[in-house]
Amino acid sequence: MTRVRVYIAGMGLVSPIGHGLSQTKDSIKKAKKGIKPLSLFPTPQKEPLPVGEISESFEINDIPRTHKLALIAAKEAMADFEDIPDAVVIGVTTGGMAITEEHLRTGNRDPESFKYHSTGSVADYIAREYQCKGPVITISTACSSGTAAVKIALEMLRAGKAKKILVGGADSLCRLTYYGFNSLQLIDPDGARPLDRNRQGMSVGEGAAMMLLVADEDVPDNAIAEILGAGLSCDAYHPVAPHPEGEGALQAMLTAIKDADISPSDIDYVNLHGTGTLDND
Repeated sequence: MTRVRVYIAGMGLVSPIGHGLSQTKDSIKKAKKGIKPLSLFPTPQKEPLPVGEISESFEINDIPRTHKLALIAAKEAMADFEDIPDAVVIGVTTGGMAITEEHLRTGNRDPESFKYHSTGSVADYIAREYQCKGPVITISTACSSGTAAVKIALEMLRAGKAKKILVGGADSLCRLTYYGFNSLQLIDPDGARPLDRNRQGMSVGEGAAMMLLVADEDVPDNAIAEILGAGLSCDAYHPVAPHPEGEGALQAMLTAIKDADISPSDIDYVNLHGTGTLDND
């Protein structure tokens, strides 16, 4: 039986170095740096630590920041398509935590104001925006959430559970991530320097990226790329540290290579999750 082929038909993103795919790609080519001192909320430090904060203003004012970022990326990914996606799969880490923190700080007890709190509220919001009546799935596996969401969507398309899936990831800066990683002493005061011998840690940030994935019979003429394979694994070594030998990451890579039916020598580019911490790098 021939396996269903899956293509990327649309892409969208917003990041500290660009609002949209074209601007972000141009910034990458120019090696633009998106790290600057935090300004979204007050901190106890005299000088806030550098973060990947998006400075552009948003026209959408009635939803939380994470949901705004997700919608901006989704709109770009769906810009050339009028069809309703069959499913929505989105990876997030903190969901609506930022607005929950603000409500706690101000003493807002209105139950209606907490509808965006849950981790799953981002995927739910995007699904409602695009009138999706199919599966709406949230993946929350910390840093791997967005990539894991792509794997789940890929398997759904291969299994014939859907023909078109809007998939991606989104997260905004919040006190939980900023204070949490700082308490672990994992934030580099000079900004992340992945793989540098003098690296001191990471830089937390925010952004969103979305893709419209389609099964082969629905592939548009302007398909961007094909997804050949993907792999998931569970490290389960320590709550806040990877295995010293990278066993979990290696297993995911080997699974993806096998799934794609290729060899390591066929790979021309590797995109690293370079956090700048000693263990992760």
